[in-house]
Amino acid sequence: MAEEKLSRSVHHLRQFIAEQNWSIVDEKEIAHGYQFLVTDGQSKVPIALYTTGKTLVQGKASSLQATLKAWSPTQTLANKPATQQTGQTETRTASPISSKTQASNGIARIGSDESGKGDFYGPLVVAAVYVDQKTEQRLLQLGVRDSKKLTDTLMLNIANEIRTHCPYAVRVYLPADYNELYQRIGNLNLLLAQAHADVIAQVASATGSTYAIVDQFGNEALVRRALEKTGIIQRLEQRHRAEEDTAVAAASIVARVEFIRHLSCLSASIGVDLPKGGSHPQIVIKGRQIVSQHGEEALKQIAKLHFKTTDAILHP
Repeated sequence: MAEEKLSRSVHHLRQFIAEQNWSIVDEKEIAHGYQFLVTDGQSKVPIALYTTGKTLVQGKASSLQATLKAWSPTQTLANKPATQQTGQTETRTASPISSKTQASNGIARIGSDESGKGDFYGPLVVAAVYVDQKTEQRLLQLGVRDSKKLTDTLMLNIANEIRTHCPYAVRVYLPADYNELYQRIGNLNLLLAQAHADVIAQVASATGSTYAIVDQFGNEALVRRALEKTGIIQRLEQRHRAEEDTAVAAASIVARVEFIRHLSCLSASIGVDLPKGGSHPQIVIKGRQIVSQHGEEALKQIAKLHFKTTDAILHP
């Protein structure tokens, strides 16, 4: 309950910052809360939100600081985000934007992409983002493109803008849940197909959009069959290099930022800086260190066990 309250407060603060035409310079998780560094172009002020409901505004006295001190997490907008959480898998949807306008390269649409599929450590994250003509132009001006072409810092700033202005949904499979699902399903593409269908369906329900573009990862029939069960999407495109589309690129950024955030949390929980990727030489070294200190069971909480890397760690 406390985490849900914090999530709502963070979302409301993002919306308030966007309304004031301010920018988020930096943000990070802190003990029992979340901290932003906000600027109005002249001053920079840190503001921290806590699971207890407390808000702490610091920095030098300024109009920015005074306005942030007057703000309250209980201030709500007409449209509130929906938050669902089941076990360790979370799904979040931004407020809907009503629009039937044509996007610059086609009709308004939903794009979806995943992150963490090839990373041994950390979760699998799937995100969907709705883009119309107005928001597409804004995202292009921000430099939205495939997350693999952006630095982590730049992605974080862009992701804030995407979440503020675009309806979106995210599904996070933390390693413990991922390993359980994979053991039951036995096929990564089946798991991915259902995750893509879930986030697309949620954004479609919020926006009324019936057109979706997915970064193709396997047999096209997998996502199509999963979406047919929802009865929402009428037009589905699956493309290789779909990140060239603005909506898919936006989804790739949101997914990657969530992956990085959760990987950081897992690193903190285990006391080891977990490397990204699937072939970095430090992956096996860090894995053996973790097993030595915490036992084999610890791997289930931080890594995808079906990777061949697991065998290299456990059987040197």
